[in-house]
Amino acid sequence: MAPLCYDPDSLDELEVALPSSPLITLSSNAYLQPPLTRRGTGPGMIAFLPPSSAYKPNIENTLDPEPVQKWAEEGFAVVGVTSGEGWSIEEALTKGVESLSSLEELDTRDKFAVYVYDPNAVSEVLFQIQQVNDTRLSCIVAIGNPEKLPPVPTYLHLPPTADYPQIANTISHRFTKSPYFLLPQSAEYVPGEATLAHSRVLEFLRKILGGPVFDIEAIWEEHTYFEFEVRSVAKTMGTMVAEPYVNHVPTMTGGVGRKALSAFYRDHFIFANPADATMIPVSRTVGSDRVVDEFIFKLTHDRVVDWLLPGVPPTGKLLEIPMMGVINIRGDQHIWWDQATALFQAGILASHVPYPTPEGQKKLRLPVSGAESARMLINEMDGKSNVMLGSDWGIRTLESYEPL
Repeated sequence: MAPLCYDPDSLDELEVALPSSPLITLSSNAYLQPPLTRRGTGPGMIAFLPPSSAYKPNIENTLDPEPVQKWAEEGFAVVGVTSGEGWSIEEALTKGVESLSSLEELDTRDKFAVYVYDPNAVSEVLFQIQQVNDTRLSCIVAIGNPEKLPPVPTYLHLPPTADYPQIANTISHRFTKSPYFLLPQSAEYVPGEATLAHSRVLEFLRKILGGPVFDIEAIWEEHTYFEFEVRSVAKTMGTMVAEPYVNHVPTMTGGVGRKALSAFYRDHFIFANPADATMIPVSRTVGSDRVVDEFIFKLTHDRVVDWLLPGVPPTGKLLEIPMMGVINIRGDQHIWWDQATALFQAGILASHVPYPTPEGQKKLRLPVSGAESARMLINEMDGKSNVMLGSDWGIRTLESYEPL
């Protein structure tokens, strides 16, 4: 039987060790990060990074890790090279491949990716790739619009006004402003653009390198199993990256970072759900790095459910709420639902409200549905479309107004 409250002495609450592998210094401007996943192995990447003097530092907090750690958390072994004294670009390519090849955790030894984050190094990196002529350098990701490209699959982050190159084996998308939009340490970091670009590049690299591929649906199933069935904070957090976050969008509840999210799960989520709470699946879409779930969250409101109806005393009502979760397996979750239907089903939100008009006070029937919206989501034949477009909705005379 799942516990009803948090027990720090439970075996299920023993801390789950996160994947850990120390950085290996290769030169004064290069280091190697083995994969930071539970699997512990993966393909190799050489990432060319701009020096910190190339951009203004970001003074705002962000959980998005810098590129080397981010790709290691995706399952890559990464050689990070910063422009400056130390390895030259040619040495970074040759010695970088050698260092990756000597790594026990490398599982693909005939293909390596090159990612050029430094827009000022793109031309030289591409030139040296052709000079080195190592066929194991099998794909390139770069920021900019170079005139010549090596004859390998290439992904380009193009400047805003650049034309899309008509070159075989080349994929390109424009960024809106700065070439440093991908770097969380830069003041010109753009979170939404960076997230979309990362997903696109991850899909591109997997097709060329053959991995790393994880069963992200199974990871999400494991996460929800620990949340709702085992009810373990430690095991739930053990399915996530070092610094995850969860945002229940309508109520802005959740947690940003491991410490805050652990406390939220412990005090306001895992043990706050009613005993009969259940997720009824509607649909699931699995992408390169995230799962999108449609589901009905069904529960009896027999206690204060902090994350769903914070501060609302139990009403004893049965709630059936359509929800959607956008789950980035790297560690962030956005959970959405219609808060109006949650309040309406709980008996808190009135069906009609006073509405002032030039002719005087009238009533407005709110365009809010109840549990019937959940039933129609599960079965399109169990309900009727466009009911709210009928004459029973909208502004009515005040005489017939009766509050809920």
